[in-house]
Amino acid sequence: MENLKDEKKITAFLNKIKSEWPGKIERFEFKTATVIYIHLKEGISSIDFLGSLSKKVEKLVDFTIPIILYHIESDGINLRSHPINWYSSLSK
Repeated sequence: MENLKDEKKITAFLNKIKSEWPGKIERFEFKTATVIYIHLKEGISSIDFLGSLSKKVEKLVDFTIPIILYHIESDGINLRSHPINWYSSLSK
């Protein structure tokens, strides 16, 4: 039951990211329940996006399970990972 709540919260989290950085995200793709690809729009650098995201992302998190976001540039070549809540399960 808790995982279902977290899944809904993760979807809301992704929607917050998309609204916080309009015009930068093409789409989200769930590879697993905890591995999510963020496909960036053409011309958006994954390094720049990760830098701006990492400064604000913790304020948007309201779930407990760890996830990994992968930022993918439109050419599909550059891929950067960003763990979220990675240590939350260790502190329980």
